Amino acid sequence: MKSILKKAATVAMLSSCSVAAFAKPQLMLFADDLQVCSSERLRYCNSESRESLSKDTYKQQPIYQITEEGLGRIADMAWTEQPDIRAQAVELLNAAKKHFNDEAFGQREFERYLRRSDFTLTGSDISAREFWFNLFDFEQRNFFDLLEQKQANGKRRRQGEVDVQGTRNWVTKEAFAQLLSDAQKIADAKRKPRVAFITGGSRDPYRDVDYYQSLFEQLGFEAHWLAIDGAMQTVMSAQDTKLCDSLADYQVSKLASFRRDVLYPDLYQKQQKLCRDPEKLYNLLRKSDAVFIADSSPLLLYHAFYKNANQPSELLTKIQDMVAKGELMVAAQGDAVHALVGGKNNATVLSGDGVQVLTGRPTVYSNGFEACRLGVDCISVVNSRELSYMQSGVLGLFNWGTLDTKVAKYGNQPRLIKTGFDNSSNLIFGLDSDSYARISSESDDGEYMQMQVFGEGGLWLGDLRQSNDSMATAMQFGPFDSYFLTHEDKIMLRNDMINVELAPWKQAINTTTAGPLVNSSTPFSRSNYHKLGQMQCNTGAATASGSTDIDSQRFELTLKASGATNMRKGVLAKGGKRIGVCSFARISTQILPKAL
Repeated sequence: MKSILKKAATVAMLSSCSVAAFAKPQLMLFADDLQVCSSERLRYCNSESRESLSKDTYKQQPIYQITEEGLGRIADMAWTEQPDIRAQAVELLNAAKKHFNDEAFGQREFERYLRRSDFTLTGSDISAREFWFNLFDFEQRNFFDLLEQKQANGKRRRQGEVDVQGTRNWVTKEAFAQLLSDAQKIADAKRKPRVAFITGGSRDPYRDVDYYQSLFEQLGFEAHWLAIDGAMQTVMSAQDTKLCDSLADYQVSKLASFRRDVLYPDLYQKQQKLCRDPEKLYNLLRKSDAVFIADSSPLLLYHAFYKNANQPSELLTKIQDMVAKGELMVAAQGDAVHALVGGKNNATVLSGDGVQVLTGRPTVYSNGFEACRLGVDCISVVNSRELSYMQSGVLGLFNWGTLDTKVAKYGNQPRLIKTGFDNSSNLIFGLDSDSYARISSESDDGEYMQMQVFGEGGLWLGDLRQSNDSMATAMQFGPFDSYFLTHEDKIMLRNDMINVELAPWKQAINTTTAGPLVNSSTPFSRSNYHKLGQMQCNTGAATASGSTDIDSQRFELTLKASGATNMRKGVLAKGGKRIGVCSFARISTQILPKAL
């Protein structure tokens, strides 16, 4: 009864959210931090919901325990390629077992213990702390897989619980309300909209199934898990249903994920049934009005949707066909947004961090199979600080440019600019945190596109077309026009022309050459690129600039306003907060190398 009341209250709450009019919804882009309050995501909850969802009846964050069986797995299973590391890990765990006294613990507790430890491993001059933090990311994840404990009440696996109403972030609630509204436009008015959600771009495809099932049902969807991932696709491509019995082995090799069948036996058995009868999987898609792709690796998504290099699966072909016919909309979150890319000269960004991406030679892959064939290798590629990208898209649904995420918050503009120039992309789009965007295309050939941005962040856009034609100097980027759209701003593309509508509730800013001097000594450090543009926007300065030295090379960033520039600022009053926002259009942007 309680869950029914919660669901009714959620539907009522969502119906009161402002939902903008929009024709033919096609795509939605969700920032990675738009997370709903749940028993596994308590930090997104208000105090009341946090207390109610902390009970042992609900699945919580993964828990680990040092047992004799776990020690045996660490010693014997191939979670790392080096046997000496396995032996040292067993020694570390035997010491840690005395500290935890056979009690369960979380990852943070374990790493906090290691930071405070000072003992040295036998036959080595490194401490336990150094040993742990020198492990590769995939080795740490495999290590925890082998210690993870099943959360259960008796023999029944605990499931996660969601509370949409108890979510603190208004952007999250409005984003999912919009998804429901747009899916309802596609669905028959006499029935609920149906959503198929995909978690297979994650190394653990089962962990968030409960979360999304509960979330979408609470929103008012008829929800189904589309159980496709790299392991499943490998088995299905072999066309031998007997291999479905060994799906767990393929999860180890293709996803670098151990013991999912033990921790989630019900989901594993459900996926095995779909593996033996793939037609049921296709039917789930055919009946859907929306597909939601959870935050995940573009490379793992490639392996989930391709049989071989550049040979899309029947499932992907059907998704593309349904979207083209207006029968389906697709929403992607976090790094899965990168995978939406398609079209000529657009790339899928895989990795890259900091301004050093401008000087180094990127690692370029023609397709996902060239990048990696094993899960551990796929994880290593996307975790690299060096710039890497695929010269093709994954899902082939967004044909208007190259996509990236967390652009303002983590200063990802350099890698997006570099990738765009290297591939001669016409446009580059960077979604910021705490934001979402809605996209529609009203013509069959995709020549017309409309995008609207919502949230406390925004979307950064670079128009590289003129610069791609004229650039002649190595490591010179620009000049090109850049834009930053905030809540309720729109951009329309028609016949290669860009038209921007900044929300009318924002006030125009006059630019003047007599304005203040705006400068940054570290324009490419973290969010400073974004802050520099925002200082220029808020003050109306004609020019903003800054320089950074990297690898014996100085790079100078210059942002110039002109008569064609449009800047507007306002106060966004939502969710009990008042936030200053500033949008701009047609700021001439250039990154130039300078002699030291």
